[in-house]
Amino acid sequence: MKNLITIIAFLSLLFLLGACSTLTSGEERELLIKTDYGDISKDDLLKEVASTDRGQALIQKLVYMQILKGKYEVSDKEVNQRLSEIKEQVGDQDQYTMFLQKQGFKNEEELKDHIEQSLYFFKATTEGVKVLDKQIKDYYEQHKNEYTEARTSHILVDNESTAKEIEKELKKGTDFAELAKKQSTDKVTSVEGGDLGYLSVRSQEMDPTFLTAALKLKKGEVSEPIKTVFGYHIIKVTDIKETPLSQVKDQIKQALLSKEAKPIQEILNNLNKEIVIEEDVFRDAFKEIDSK
Repeated sequence: MKNLITIIAFLSLLFLLGACSTLTSGEERELLIKTDYGDISKDDLLKEVASTDRGQALIQKLVYMQILKGKYEVSDKEVNQRLSEIKEQVGDQDQYTMFLQKQGFKNEEELKDHIEQSLYFFKATTEGVKVLDKQIKDYYEQHKNEYTEARTSHILVDNESTAKEIEKELKKGTDFAELAKKQSTDKVTSVEGGDLGYLSVRSQEMDPTFLTAALKLKKGEVSEPIKTVFGYHIIKVTDIKETPLSQVKDQIKQALLSKEAKPIQEILNNLNKEIVIEEDVFRDAFKEIDSK
């Protein structure tokens, strides 16, 4: 027999006031605030909250999460793992702080709450979906560039003729790093022999033309002159690192599960069947539920 979640008047007050209150037509109004010009009861507050889009969203969140938490399990480990992935993708602490602000989170706890909710819905939408090890391996091989980093150096000059002269010098065996120190107009990297560190498809700060050319090179290979808005580059890849499948297997599995996930509206419609509305004030928050 299905577990039916009953929506009674205390739901939104539990979220907003941290207290419980059941509305019964025969009971005296329970007052929250008294003034010389009129009083505010819990009934008044409840109706006001339930009549707003934000209030309805809060009611839906509370009810849906109560059902999902009864059906699925999300551990602190899963939440913290996803949080770590986000931090790694975002960058340093300053960038992480900017990320929180840009996404509308007051602090990390709000982000973790959002992650937890997302994981519950992810488990609901992917319930019953199977991903085989072969699918994971095939995906990894087909997207190998996403798990590869190339340590890259460059020599930047203003015109093509100078770039071609440097190309000739390199073919004669002249040391790349020494040429970078002497001739590169990129003064930040020239002192390090043109070293830019490790680049990948996620290096969004790099010029797309430059990045595409760099990631096509094999270890030890040098490019022909590459033109970008900054000038002409001679690029060399000095090392290549590949993240092994074992380290990204879980991430790939999540990506494949997401591709087969059920539509979120389908999940919500199914959840709605497990709800009984006992107060009319909540009816607009769940318009697709038939009267019972």
